[in-house]
Amino acid sequence: MDTRLDTLEAKGLIQVAAYRPELEYLFRHWLVQDAAYGSLLKQERRQLHRLVGETLESLYPERRHEMAGILAMHFEQAGDSGKAIGYLIADGRYALDRAALNEAFMAFDRAMRLLPDEADDESDDLRRRRVEIAILRAQAGMTFRPTDEQVADLESVVPSAERLADLELVAQIHLHLALARIEGGQAASDPAVRRSLAALPLAMMAMGKIFTGPLREGVEALERAIPLMEKRRDFIGAAFSRGWLAIGYASLGEFDRAEEAARAAAQEAASGDLIARLDAQIAEAMVRSARGELDEAAPLAMSCVQQAEDTGAIACAVASAWVLGDVRQRQQRFTDAREALQLGLDLAPGSDAAMWGPTLRAWLYANADRLSDPEPGTADWDEMLRIARGRQSGMGEAAILWKRAEAASSRRRWEMADADYGASAALYEQQGARPNLARVLRGWGDGLHLVGRGADGDGKLRQALTLFEEMGLAREGAEVRASLAS
Repeated sequence: MDTRLDTLEAKGLIQVAAYRPELEYLFRHWLVQDAAYGSLLKQERRQLHRLVGETLESLYPERRHEMAGILAMHFEQAGDSGKAIGYLIADGRYALDRAALNEAFMAFDRAMRLLPDEADDESDDLRRRRVEIAILRAQAGMTFRPTDEQVADLESVVPSAERLADLELVAQIHLHLALARIEGGQAASDPAVRRSLAALPLAMMAMGKIFTGPLREGVEALERAIPLMEKRRDFIGAAFSRGWLAIGYASLGEFDRAEEAARAAAQEAASGDLIARLDAQIAEAMVRSARGELDEAAPLAMSCVQQAEDTGAIACAVASAWVLGDVRQRQQRFTDAREALQLGLDLAPGSDAAMWGPTLRAWLYANADRLSDPEPGTADWDEMLRIARGRQSGMGEAAILWKRAEAASSRRRWEMADADYGASAALYEQQGARPNLARVLRGWGDGLHLVGRGADGDGKLRQALTLFEEMGLAREGAEVRASLAS
């Protein structure tokens, strides 16, 4: 044993950490380590960091992905920015695989900061690396970063991607730009969003149609887009699109197709990151909910909420909180519904998921009446409708009118309820949303019965029954038949 180590140990500065497989020592206190480190000249530090980094590379080649963060630190301290950036990217990808989104973002952010200042004459390799890191950083931070920051960062690398003439990189940037802007509340018709959508495959525009309507247009566009994405081996994008396709089919009442698309989405997402898996699970929960399988939908949605919250995937948490709140409301578990919907609303501003805000508020306000609670805040239904109409969302407008009709009916404001049920039903019929149309008609019919208009109510209930039977929704059909017979 080196006598110098004996001396340091005797003075209490270091201690043995392990004898096997190799003799290892640790400093007894971080201040001692800091003093020893500070006594080294800058050049000596760099040499030691490089030596440690290269030694770790040679000793543990099969563990470089696990040790990428440590290796990045050593090579950064050694002044080798190129190697440090490579290991930071590897560390970020490793964190993404483990759903550690904040950790992944910090690694990619550090890599971006180590890049030299952008220059017109920089090499294509450096330009490509800059663009790729920006995309990875957007992917890691999309669920918790403010929209304006995401958009500014991505817009800054659009010229570089265009100079590379790499259509795949350009498409990836515009995918994240479109998602950020739409989740921030901008309509698909907004010029900035349309610019990004124009640079994307058909799938992005189709997904917007699934959310806003007309549904059939969105479904048909996704049916064309998904095979093209798979041909380009964009399996994660295909999985995301299949999830939306499943939601589209379910919203149309074509449940066998919806089930098939949801299974395919789950299979393709299994090899992707956490966000892909959560998106597939949310799609399955929505399909189960639309099919009236509430006992199956609830645990799926609850699992999504918990996983998304635990990992910082806030946009996924907002969407799944709405699914859970809707399911609990339909199960008449109104207290549980309030908790889920309030959670979604509390999270929505943090993720800039403005697309969900009006819907969550509409469900929450309607739910308050079921609990005989005062409305949670000011129920500004006209403002919610203004937002939905501004986004040209027929589906969103129909949903808000439906919930306003329910709230008005609970408060015996029947004239308003009657008008809103009618407007909601007309919009859902226009969008092709048969399950929601059937449920609006059922609520409308039950409300007409309550105010003594039994013949009119029976007419609405018969329309609902026809739709439920056409779609194979046996439980709800049986419930309507019972109402007609009473």
